[in-house]
Amino acid sequence: MEVYKKLNQSTQKSGWLIYKRLISIALKDNATPVTIAIFGMIITALSDPALSAIMKPILDGGFIERDQSVISLLPLGLFSIFFIRSLGIFLTIYFMAKVGRSLVFRLRELMFKKLLNLPISFYDKSSSGNLMSRISHNVELLSTVAAKSLIILIRDTLTIVGLLIWMFYLSWELTLFFLTAAPFIVVLVSSLNKKFRKLTHDAQNSIGSIIHVVQEVIQGNKIVKIFKGYDKEKSRFNDTNNKNRLSHMNLALTEGINSAVIMLIVGSSLSGIILLSTFDFILESITVGSFVSFMFAMFMILGPARGLASINARLQQGIAAGENVFELIDQSSENDKGIINSVNINNDIIFKDVCFKYENSDSTILNNINLTIKTGEFVALVGMSGCGKSTLVNLIPRLYNPISGKITIDNVEINDFSLGSLRDNISYVGQDTILFNDTVRNNISYGQNNISDKDINKALEQSYAKDFINDMPDGINTIIGENGVLLSGGQRQRLAIARAFLKNSHILIFDEATSSLDTVSEKYIQKALDELKKGKTTIIIAHRLSTVENANTIVVMDNGSIIESGNHKELIDKENYYYKLYNSQIFK
Repeated sequence: MEVYKKLNQSTQKSGWLIYKRLISIALKDNATPVTIAIFGMIITALSDPALSAIMKPILDGGFIERDQSVISLLPLGLFSIFFIRSLGIFLTIYFMAKVGRSLVFRLRELMFKKLLNLPISFYDKSSSGNLMSRISHNVELLSTVAAKSLIILIRDTLTIVGLLIWMFYLSWELTLFFLTAAPFIVVLVSSLNKKFRKLTHDAQNSIGSIIHVVQEVIQGNKIVKIFKGYDKEKSRFNDTNNKNRLSHMNLALTEGINSAVIMLIVGSSLSGIILLSTFDFILESITVGSFVSFMFAMFMILGPARGLASINARLQQGIAAGENVFELIDQSSENDKGIINSVNINNDIIFKDVCFKYENSDSTILNNINLTIKTGEFVALVGMSGCGKSTLVNLIPRLYNPISGKITIDNVEINDFSLGSLRDNISYVGQDTILFNDTVRNNISYGQNNISDKDINKALEQSYAKDFINDMPDGINTIIGENGVLLSGGQRQRLAIARAFLKNSHILIFDEATSSLDTVSEKYIQKALDELKKGKTTIIIAHRLSTVENANTIVVMDNGSIIESGNHKELIDKENYYYKLYNSQIFK
């Protein structure tokens, strides 16, 4: 984040750092297309002064002096100018599009790679709609603006320079008068820079809000229907949609005023030139052809001038989009500084004085946790919701990192292991079942290579999912829809358990993994777990205490602390917290 803060401070003064970074990305593997596109811009820009210049011989040599040699060459000259101009336009459009799409591809690649490597804590505090807006809308906007801005800056600037040189050649007095408008334009553009950037930020952020609202309605459509949330969701969407409309209208108003005032300044300058050209000292020093050529050049400047007048708004859009894109790319990835690539899994997992709290939270979730999870044992974590059970197990695969204390395996702190080597030894099934819009086969073998159908079928049998999979139209090749929408809750959970079975890791973590199963299926899963956990370290979080009575150790938690531990019989005999919790479930 510190890198981005420095970048953001710089862009308040200038967008150069954003575009410098974009140029470095765009030029990677694209030097040839960029060169060809710039060449196209140059010959397009040179064609405008050539068109203005040819007006002089057309009038002086052709219409006034009736010079046949000039008249015979003019059509060829005019055609040649338009041919070169057409070639330049094609080269500019095609090869800049090639560079632009390459830039979009590369930026999205960088952003998606970053999304894969961001810590869980980042997602906890981020809106998915905002992230989707960045990788879809902001990247497209940034690429489009960067490409168009580059074309305008190079082509239109060269066009204006070329036309001004020709105008100086024809009449330096009239050209100097024309240039008196330049300081007013510079002052106006500079004063509007900050305003443009703020308005552009507002417009882009409003798109993320729209996506966020729509995404929540899509994901929660059943709740919306059952609880009749139509009016509430319509109101939420209308608010965000209206903010988006107002943001864009404010941006359009500012851009319109900017362009209109600049055109008014340029128009006033043109009017003054026409008035000045009626004076005798001008009429005596310029021919009819030269004057028409000068006026033609002046009017031809209006197009590029309009482009340069609007480029300020484009640049501010690009800077704002670039800030959003590079803010994500510059986020700190998961801390993976561990250099040990092999984990001795035949050793205990030890928590020593471990404390944890979430970012931007004042209260700790875990307080001085001291716990030894012996290798090969079945350990259950129980307690009321919110007591810290899930947070504790999430520390083992380093989805979060403690703020103090340490967690060791074989007397080695888990931070010293590389994330890959640590997580290779862990299988996880959470209470929120995550499946992908893919086949049963690909969901079960997710993240693993060279998995045979035999292994997949075995995992399905172990999780008691084989029967309902066989009833599907394409068996294990059936696509199950977004997050397994075509399956029941119990079926989704059994597929998630089958995925863990297939990985066959030494450390198994089940966070309420059987909560969506019916009684019969849960019994089957318990039998499968009994078989699976042999020789493995199994950690289960459970609210139904009857499912963990045979655990080697039951760890009882309350308010972020471990208040007692032991096997089922020992804890019942103590007649303490676990005893009351167990009896409240059995006899309710």
